[in-house]
Amino acid sequence: MNDWGPSPAIWRNLRTPLLFGCLWALLAVGSLALRDGLGAALLIWAPSGVAVAAYRYAPRKDWLLLSGTLFAFMLGTSLVMGGEALSGSAYTLSNLVQAVVCATLSLRVLGSRTAQPRGIRDVAGLLGAAAVSCLIGALIALPFRADQALAEFAWWFLANIISILIITPILLHAGSVISRARAGAEVFLDRDLTLGLIGCAALCLLALTLEGVSLMPLLVAAMVWMAVRYGNAAIHFTLLSYVAVATMLSLGGENPVSFIAVTRAEGVLLIQSWLVTLLATALPISSMLMKRDELQFELIRRNAGMHENLMLLDLAEQMAGIGRWRMDLVTGEQEWSQRMLQMNGLPADLSPDPGDIRHLLPDNGRELMTQLSRNRHEREPFTFDYKVKPPRSPERILRISVLNEFDMADRRIALFGIAMDVTEQVHREQALDLARGRAVRLAAEAQQLANTDPLTSLPNRRCTFARLESMVDVASKHGTPLTAIMFDIDFFKAINDRHGHQTGDEVIVQVAELARRQARQGDLVGRIGGEEFVWLLPGIDSRGANALAERLRLSVERGIEGSALPNVTISIGLSQFAKGDDGDEMLARADAALYEAKEGGRNQVRRAA
Repeated sequence: MNDWGPSPAIWRNLRTPLLFGCLWALLAVGSLALRDGLGAALLIWAPSGVAVAAYRYAPRKDWLLLSGTLFAFMLGTSLVMGGEALSGSAYTLSNLVQAVVCATLSLRVLGSRTAQPRGIRDVAGLLGAAAVSCLIGALIALPFRADQALAEFAWWFLANIISILIITPILLHAGSVISRARAGAEVFLDRDLTLGLIGCAALCLLALTLEGVSLMPLLVAAMVWMAVRYGNAAIHFTLLSYVAVATMLSLGGENPVSFIAVTRAEGVLLIQSWLVTLLATALPISSMLMKRDELQFELIRRNAGMHENLMLLDLAEQMAGIGRWRMDLVTGEQEWSQRMLQMNGLPADLSPDPGDIRHLLPDNGRELMTQLSRNRHEREPFTFDYKVKPPRSPERILRISVLNEFDMADRRIALFGIAMDVTEQVHREQALDLARGRAVRLAAEAQQLANTDPLTSLPNRRCTFARLESMVDVASKHGTPLTAIMFDIDFFKAINDRHGHQTGDEVIVQVAELARRQARQGDLVGRIGGEEFVWLLPGIDSRGANALAERLRLSVERGIEGSALPNVTISIGLSQFAKGDDGDEMLARADAALYEAKEGGRNQVRRAA
């Protein structure tokens, strides 16, 4: 690998600036050689169009690199051609500012680098961008041309405007052609276009040399014909051919309009004014042609899409039993397919236009007309189900999709619809909905049973432990308090032995009810086995939890007023969540505290250390 050469990435970034820099320098040297060596009049300053095209072509993120590269080429060209460093720097800055301002305004007018003018506003914006930027550039360079006359200022101003409006579009078009060629598209020289440009150049030569007859209107007509025949880009090439002919006639210091009694300088300004007039005529024509091409392409695309849709609909009607219908709201004409008539229970001999058949439709077509009226402003297809009752046949359900058609004035002019018999499908969907609802209900009941203690209706052991782990995760992540209270019924075995297991179960249910009444919203009271319960209290400190546990103990001791069950007490152990705890460790500490309460005489609350 060669470490001394530029990397591929740097070369890719420099390629476009270097290309435009070289092109700018070549055109600048060539233009000056025409003027100083061959005595030609410079009707346009072509390098200005190159600079603007460079900024229009390059992405904004590359403008800084592009500016530096162009500055080096512009200043270097000026110095090589014998210019002074100070004035050369001023002229270079003038050219760069002019190009940046013009490109920025043009992008603001068009919206993107690849957009083309689409209307009079865009055309006026581009003309204004060129005029404003050229005026700014000329004013920046004015202090270094102190002896410049008004005529010279006007010549320079117009030469830059014409160049931007002719050379820039040509270069952008060339860039587009090159991009297509790189992508594999076929690119070829249009021989007819070339011959047309040669003919326009010959006509311009006659117009500028033939005395006594004015052929200028023919040049405008030729430009328009070229645009209509060969497209938008032909306008700029045609105008460039006019510039080339006028420049050729000025070689050797000649007046390009020698048949008019004006000086050479006045003749040059006259030609420039004429070119600006042609541009003012050409650009609106260009935008209209592009709009025409867009509309034509859109029409072709829509027609192709409509043809394809009709083919698909014919196939679908044959294969899937789909009916179609169209109604022209302007003429009242209808078109019903045989399948559409059949699905609506109408005679086949009414096809294709059965006329007003509302009296033959169910409910006189009120439901159908209501749907069509309700969706009269819809731009997208809308669908609804429609019930029909053919004679001597069971009721059927049709699923109808309708598309509104609108004209350029946004008026609904036609309806296009397709219908499918979905009776069996709807019945299956209804049956599936019923079955799905029943399955969801049974699943919910099964889930409830799987998580609920059947005796007390409290969460069972599995559900309680799962909720405990979830609460521990929350407490660990957010640093919030969590308390686990474990309690059981004192001397429960003696109750079973003395009063029987039925009474024992009723005591368990009563204790569960008392615990449920003491729990707060968000708490969980679960039965984890026999006479053992767990009460989980999130978001409460140890003092508050101890108070709630004591209140539960006292509530069980007092019992439920009027209850015939034997009086019982409970022993309670509680533990607080500590950093690093899991659910098992919390319950283990609460169970140890419960054991202490048992050992200490029962009917009391003990808190784990």
